[in-house]
Amino acid sequence: MMEFLAELRESITEFVRSGLPEPQASLLLGMVLGVKSGFPSEFYEALRTTGTLHVVVVSGFNISVIINTLARMLVFLPLWGRLVFTGVFVVLFVLLVGPEAPVVRAAIMGLTALLGTVLGRQKDALRVLLLATAVMLTFNLRWLGEISFQLSFLATLGLVVILPLLDRILPGKKILLREDFLTTFSAQLMVWPLIAYQFGQVSLLSPVVNTLVLWTVPIITYIGMVTTTIGLLISNISGLIMVPARLFLDYFIWIVERFSRLKMGFFEVSPFSFPMILFYFLILGGGLWFLYLRSTQN
Repeated sequence: MMEFLAELRESITEFVRSGLPEPQASLLLGMVLGVKSGFPSEFYEALRTTGTLHVVVVSGFNISVIINTLARMLVFLPLWGRLVFTGVFVVLFVLLVGPEAPVVRAAIMGLTALLGTVLGRQKDALRVLLLATAVMLTFNLRWLGEISFQLSFLATLGLVVILPLLDRILPGKKILLREDFLTTFSAQLMVWPLIAYQFGQVSLLSPVVNTLVLWTVPIITYIGMVTTTIGLLISNISGLIMVPARLFLDYFIWIVERFSRLKMGFFEVSPFSFPMILFYFLILGGGLWFLYLRSTQN
């Protein structure tokens, strides 16, 4: 099975690279399969500088696409049958892309939420996140020391805890890209100190850049999944079938490259000590608690 999945991953990679130039091909492969190799060094640096490097890892969106698609395709099966089939498919997908911390966390959370639906239980995102984290660390405690695990956990925690609060207290629910900005800002509030600690650099433009490109990520990912599936079944159409994805990939790349040249939005913060991280989270926690109390009073 592992040999088959490795060959499938290689076939998808070859198909995408035959139909798209760089960095479009590597960007699509990063979103769909979490492939990190092949990026031109300048574009990789632009992703890192603008705080958009996280889009080239498989995340909860990929898992949600699989679960939602299978839910529609398997309506003829009983709920438990759908759960088992989906669970097996998600596990195979995790093995296909590589069982790294972010995708394992997303898979556990997605399947736990699906199990809750089958059992008729109310979903609690924070409990699901903590459960997924506990399961992961039980099987591999070394993940705790990996930066990918730390960033994935903190970013998801921001979406679970901070995003609902900001969405409730801030006005302008009909403002264009409001949800994308709040999503990005909520995650960034949690990961900023860790990024500063690990890399000694912080991007103030990251929320802006992410807001401008975040809406394209699910579109590119979904188109990428569909087109690669079709392309593996029908040969010699890679150039034509990749046209829709190319349009959104070009926009994404244009935004990232333009903002990466604005050096005024990025600054060095090293040395950034561990006590400073604790102080940051104390201030953030106090501010969020104050906002929560204000929101409950209103």
